[in-house]
Amino acid sequence: MKYDMDELLKDALSKKEEPDFWLNQSIIKKAQEKERRNMVKVNKRIKIPAMAMLAAAVVVAGSASAYAAWRYLTPQQVAQTNEDQGLAAAFQSEDAVDVGEVQECGDYRITLLGLVSGKNLSKYAVTDDTGEILDDRTYVVTAIENADGTPRKDTSEEGYGEDPLFVSPLVQGLNPAIYNIVTMDGAYFETVEDGVQYRIAECDNVEKFADRPVYLCVCDGTFYNNDAYIYDEKSGDISRNEQYQGLNALFTLPLDKSKADKEAAEEYVKKMEDEWNGYGELEEGTKAGASESGSSETTEGGSELPLASEEADFTSQAAEESKDWKLEDFEENTELVKEITLTADEKGSYAYKYELSPDGMSCEGIVDKETLSDRDEGNMAKFRGVMGGEDSQTAYIETYTMMEDGSVLLRVYKYSK
Repeated sequence: MKYDMDELLKDALSKKEEPDFWLNQSIIKKAQEKERRNMVKVNKRIKIPAMAMLAAAVVVAGSASAYAAWRYLTPQQVAQTNEDQGLAAAFQSEDAVDVGEVQECGDYRITLLGLVSGKNLSKYAVTDDTGEILDDRTYVVTAIENADGTPRKDTSEEGYGEDPLFVSPLVQGLNPAIYNIVTMDGAYFETVEDGVQYRIAECDNVEKFADRPVYLCVCDGTFYNNDAYIYDEKSGDISRNEQYQGLNALFTLPLDKSKADKEAAEEYVKKMEDEWNGYGELEEGTKAGASESGSSETTEGGSELPLASEEADFTSQAAEESKDWKLEDFEENTELVKEITLTADEKGSYAYKYELSPDGMSCEGIVDKETLSDRDEGNMAKFRGVMGGEDSQTAYIETYTMMEDGSVLLRVYKYSK
C-alpha cells in the first residue's frame, strides 16, 4: 500500500494524541537517517585507567521534572532508526520500562526515555576479549537536547561530537570510576532526529544488581568524570556533585527487584577483579563491594581496587595541555612509544589493538570517520584519546593522522612529569 506523505503529515499533526507506532515510522525521514554505532572496548591494564576527553564547560543548575513524552521518539522508534527490529520489539514487550524523567543541567536537557534487559534482544552482537558473544544485555535510551532550544548537530554535520557525552549505568556500592559502561562491555548507537540527539547505551545486564540502587549517569566528556559525581565509600551511594561546573545528570533506573541475583552479582564482580588481577597487582584504594548494611568491603576472593583520583587529575591535565598540540609539540614534550598504520573497514572505521608493555598493559578501540573529519593543517585529527599510565604521573596520548592513501597513522605518546 502506498501512502501520500503530505496527507500523513497533515493527519498526524492535526491530532492531539500520539500517532500509532507504524504511522510514526512512516513519517520518519528514513532516506536521511544517519547511523553512528560506537563500540567501547574494555582496556585491560594493571589498574583501571582514568580516561578523558576535553568537553565544553557548562554552568550547572540541576533540576528534575516530568516532561511530555509525546514530543520524543519512543525507545522502539529509536531502535527502528538503527534497523534493529528485535530490539524495537523488545521495547514494546512487557519487560520494557517507559520512564520519561527529565533533568536539566545548565545548557542541557536530558530525558531518560526507557530501558529493557534480556537475552538476544538485538541483532548487533557485542563480544568480549575472547570473542564470545555477550547476549544478556541492558539497553537504556536517552534523549539529549540543548536547553535553549537550538537543535543538536546531526551526525553528518560539521561540529557533531565536539561536546562528547558519557552515558553509563552505575551500581550502588561499586566504585563508579571502575565499574561503568567501559568495563561492562559497553557500546552505543546514536542518531539525531529533529534536533534531538538519541542514544541507546548498552552493557552487560544490570538486573542482577536490582536489590540495590542502579543509576544512569550522563556527563560531559568521553569517559567517566570523577569530578562530576560523589561516591560515598561507606554507604556506596553515588550522587551528583552540586559544585561541579558541567553536565552531571543522574537518574535511578526503575529495575524489577525480583530479578536481582545476589550470587550472580558477586560472581560478576569477582570475575572482573580476577581479570584485572591477571595483569598485575592493583594499588590499594576504594574497595569494590558494599555489604547489604552499606559498609564497604571486598567481595569474597576479591581484592581492593584503586580510586585513582591522582591519576584522573594527571590524565585531565595531560588532555588539557595537549588539546591544541601539533606534531612538533608532541615530539618536543613526549616520548613516542607506538606507531601503527590502520586501514578502514567496510564502514570506514579504523579498529586497532596494541600492547604498551610486556606486563599486559594494552589498549583497543575503534576510530570512526566522523571522529577524523576535524583535522589540523598536518592532517592530524583534533580528537585525541588520553588514558592513565602505570602511575599517577604518567599518561598516554593517542593521535590519529589521515594519510594520502586513506590509511590512518596511529601514534601513542607517553607523557610524564
